[in-house]
Amino acid sequence: MKIINPLYDKAFKYLMENNKFAKKVLSVILDVEVEEVNLENQETVLPSETRRLTLFRLDFKAVIKEADGSRKTVLIELQKSKFPTDIQRFRNYLGANYMAKPKEKNLVEEPSNEYQTAYPIITIYILGYPLDDLPYMAVTVNRDIINSVSKEKITVKSFFIDHLTHQSHIIQIRRLPEQRRTQLENFLVLFNQAWCTEEGYIIDLQDIPEEFSDMAKYLQGPLMDEEFRRKLEAEEEIDTIFDEQEARFLKKIAESEKGKQEAEKGKQEAEKGKREAEKREQLERSQKLSLAVKLATYMKQNGASAAEISKETGLSPDKIIDL
Repeated sequence: MKIINPLYDKAFKYLMENNKFAKKVLSVILDVEVEEVNLENQETVLPSETRRLTLFRLDFKAVIKEADGSRKTVLIELQKSKFPTDIQRFRNYLGANYMAKPKEKNLVEEPSNEYQTAYPIITIYILGYPLDDLPYMAVTVNRDIINSVSKEKITVKSFFIDHLTHQSHIIQIRRLPEQRRTQLENFLVLFNQAWCTEEGYIIDLQDIPEEFSDMAKYLQGPLMDEEFRRKLEAEEEIDTIFDEQEARFLKKIAESEKGKQEAEKGKQEAEKGKREAEKREQLERSQKLSLAVKLATYMKQNGASAAEISKETGLSPDKIIDL
């Protein structure tokens, strides 16, 4: 079965705008039951010196059911990137969501609190490239609360902690294993870039997990939509253009860095030469003074006057008297 590649922004947005599938996707990634979900913001494209259309973000306000049966409203910030991206840009978006917002009516009633200005944040990062220092397909970064005095892990529910710290989920699409055992791994089959066709925005699924067959069928639909395909082709073309631009930009950076290194090396060698020259001059002055003192001592012992000694050695009269 051929489907549109959900790693592409247009395709992923199409998937996540379907409320049924959005709940299913978020439930699988978060490993909790997502009961309600609302798409808060559309995708955001961040300007970059080297590339645009690489960092894709969707914000969801969702009601999740936790293991103890309690329900709470959270803000889920999902960011997707096809290419290596400066982590600072992820941080910039996260920081924006920590800014105070007007108090809204919560989907789940929570205790009244005059300081309540935002929902707890959960971040999801879907990466289309592997991280060298994180050799795992998916990781969850969770919060542990530690008593700083006893060093014991404690279990408390704190409004302050919930709203000022966050849970994160990081998924690396290209680390999908061949053998899949979990629901998350089965879901990510739909993203398997090893099955891309010559048209990168199309994936030819070689295996369709039964529990996600409805989602695969849904992603098959846009292939019959000529306008939708043109938009995917445009996204692919733009990515190719910026790939080439980025390659040139990185080459310029490398050349500039090499020039800086050579200039710094030349500067260090010049400073080293200067220090060695100063050292030689100091040694020559010391040797010259030593010879002058020896000559002056010899002349003085043989009855020469201070004026004669000073003229011959260059030593001052005071220095000669000291001898």
